[in-house]
Amino acid sequence: MALEIIEIVEDDQSQAKLLDQILRQASFRTNVAFDGPAGMQDVWRIKPSLIMADDNLPGLTGREMCKRLRQDPSTKHIPIIVMSGFSSEERRAEALDAGADDFIVKPYSGAELLARVRALLRRCRQSQAQDEELAEDLALTENLYVAVYRGKKMTLSSHEWKALRRLASTVGSVVPREELKSLLWGDDTLMHDGELDRCMEQLNRKLTDEASSVDAIKTVPGGFRLMTPASDTPGGSAVQ
Repeated sequence: MALEIIEIVEDDQSQAKLLDQILRQASFRTNVAFDGPAGMQDVWRIKPSLIMADDNLPGLTGREMCKRLRQDPSTKHIPIIVMSGFSSEERRAEALDAGADDFIVKPYSGAELLARVRALLRRCRQSQAQDEELAEDLALTENLYVAVYRGKKMTLSSHEWKALRRLASTVGSVVPREELKSLLWGDDTLMHDGELDRCMEQLNRKLTDEASSVDAIKTVPGGFRLMTPASDTPGGSAVQ
């Protein structure tokens, strides 16, 4: 099996060399870019298995790279680790909100870095396998992951299906973020806040009536809840 390629985008050449050595000694193939635009071009050309981008890159920051790559259908599924010399919760949250799958603070140990890389790649492979299985199942059983919500029929991913089932089991009640992360990713220790938000946003778009200004899923402090139509209004507004 071909070795997985990891794209390194790091403007500090000594840091890039160190990271390249750590990954190559662990039997990964690497490609290195020293600024954001060059890194973007490499990603579009190579389609690496994983991207490791410094947060403070010239030309295009790591967070900006995340946003652009998540908007591109050809790259939105590639896992991204953002590296930063800043350890504040605000910087970490901004990176995750931009689309990063994990956030590593410099300086880092080689052992921790490799553990995070392997865990993220392992989870990505598992997700791809589930998607392949889902595609095969749908070819045989068309309604396996098809839901009908308020008369609207939609096809859901496995994560969207699991999340919707849990939200629908207690309509109108808040389901904690931590419970949903545990449901979708089990005991995986990586941070999944950004992924959960993207999953809920995609599910919300599928559920929400285009003619309505009220979201089907409401984000609240600490979690999410599936809204119910008001009983006194046909197809009415959601209960707040």
